[in-house]
Amino acid sequence: MLLIIETCIVFIPGLIFLIKKKTSFGKLLHVYLLVLYLGVILTMTIFRRPIGTRPGIVHLNVDTGFSLSGIVSKWSAAFSTLNTILFIPWGMIICPFFSKKRPIISILITTIIGAFTSLFIEITQLHTATGMFEATDIVTNTTGAFIGAVIMAVLYLVFSQSRKIEIDNK
Repeated sequence: MLLIIETCIVFIPGLIFLIKKKTSFGKLLHVYLLVLYLGVILTMTIFRRPIGTRPGIVHLNVDTGFSLSGIVSKWSAAFSTLNTILFIPWGMIICPFFSKKRPIISILITTIIGAFTSLFIEITQLHTATGMFEATDIVTNTTGAFIGAVIMAVLYLVFSQSRKIEIDNK
């Protein structure tokens, strides 16, 4: 159902802009992927539980399950790893919106957006009682957005350099 709503909200108006030559297909697809993946994140974090099932649970300690001596808690480490992986595509989708800026700036902006997205999810889970507010989730989600941003910034640099070399060789 969420996919149908997203398609109506983004793709249909986007097609109108595409037909009127006010946007490119690549930009339309990029915005659609952004909205689609946001739907995936919200489905996995908020919409999967009924409202009121976890009222007022707040964990402000950061426990990733890892320490300098290795894995302390396999359960915490698994959840931390999954949270990080969930936000890597988010960072990869957000970062290209800032590709005209210096790579370090686009990584920084993307990481901040990832942190605010995670904070929004945690606050929403707390207020709707659909999950626990966990500082660990904010840290791991932000880390995932950072990793995704770094991947995209590196890919952008590699491809822009290869294009520059192609143009110079012609």
